[in-house]
Amino acid sequence: MTGHTPAPHTPARICPNCHGFATAAITSGGRDHRGHLNTITVDCPACHGHGTTPLPAVQLTGGRA
Repeated sequence: MTGHTPAPHTPARICPNCHGFATAAITSGGRDHRGHLNTITVDCPACHGHGTTPLPAVQLTGGRA
């Protein structure tokens, strides 16, 4: 085949700790002077807010462990 061949896609899997919901908005329970809820955003500590984790090297090479 001639021409440009696309780069291989490295598959990623969904983070097992957050199930893909990597960032959450958490209310602190209080309201500001305009009546809005005070919220903070928190990222998943396992995937750092990406929602995916890389596959282990054994699975990327296609060999047996």
